[in-house]
Amino acid sequence: MKGSKIFVAVIVFVFFLAIHTGFAAEKKLVMVGWGGAWEETMKKAFGDPFERETGIKVVYTSPIDFGKMKAMVESGNVEWDVSQAGFFRILPAAKAGIIEPIDYSIVDKSVLAPGTARKYGCGGEYEAVTIGYRTDVYKDAPVGWKDFWDVKKFPGPRAMYKGVYYTMEAALLADGVPPEKLYPLDEDRLFKSLDRIKPHVTAWWRSGSQSQALIKDREVDMLTAWNGRLAQLTHRGDPVAISWDQALFVQSAWFVIKNAPHKKEAMEFINFASRAKNQAMVASEIFYGPTNPEALKYIDEKVARWMPSHPDNFKKCIELNSEYWEDNKDRLTEKFEAWLMK
Repeated sequence: MKGSKIFVAVIVFVFFLAIHTGFAAEKKLVMVGWGGAWEETMKKAFGDPFERETGIKVVYTSPIDFGKMKAMVESGNVEWDVSQAGFFRILPAAKAGIIEPIDYSIVDKSVLAPGTARKYGCGGEYEAVTIGYRTDVYKDAPVGWKDFWDVKKFPGPRAMYKGVYYTMEAALLADGVPPEKLYPLDEDRLFKSLDRIKPHVTAWWRSGSQSQALIKDREVDMLTAWNGRLAQLTHRGDPVAISWDQALFVQSAWFVIKNAPHKKEAMEFINFASRAKNQAMVASEIFYGPTNPEALKYIDEKVARWMPSHPDNFKKCIELNSEYWEDNKDRLTEKFEAWLMK
């Protein structure tokens, strides 16, 4: 009889231990992102310290795929919790009902710059497409998109982003449209402007790594490129510089997938990732600008000058209208791709 009681006690202990272990295993969140260096930086600056502070393990996966995300939500089998993307991607996803509103009872939006804490995304970083140029080719820096289009003043092969974002805005700015009158885009005018630069564009890039290689290997002398990619080259000593005049920027914000299995943990992570010192660590690695203004205090001044959010740069930048692109991306992409084939 005594042996039976001990046996039962052991079984009960194992049962409760299994339950406890099961709950502990659930204390995690899944971040879907962009892989590679991005993932490594997020892990170093956010994921590892977040796990040490909270005990919540961050599991990483990539790449982010909004089509797959939609299928997960519709099937009721959501595997991802949190991610980061530009608002021109977040807004259509929110409209499709596959993103949760940010819970500002958990996320402290008071530490973030005005306009960076929105209903379906907040914090993250500022990213800009700028003019990059080789300093061993040009004595003077190009000033704005008009100079990028001026092949007499700045002769040499160009490269541009093979997409509608940034490219269409640049075309209108080069043609003299004031920043405050960019939207809605004048489609006839922008394609006429693109017609003028097209013969001088020897490469149309899709990825950031491709844009880096084009100017590093001197296949082109000037190009449009992400500021972070250009800053990496400058940091390594390549003869490459950034022109901030009329740089086109977006906010790449954190968001939570609809019906995320670890929704509360995801909100806690976003709050953690909004802290100044954490954002400073990321910015110093990938050179995109923090959305917490206090983060600049923890970034070396020389490094900060490679970022959109440095005050001297930010006043020269122009923000893309994410709401406009939410409604017009597909239609204009079709027109742009047809134009490229001409």
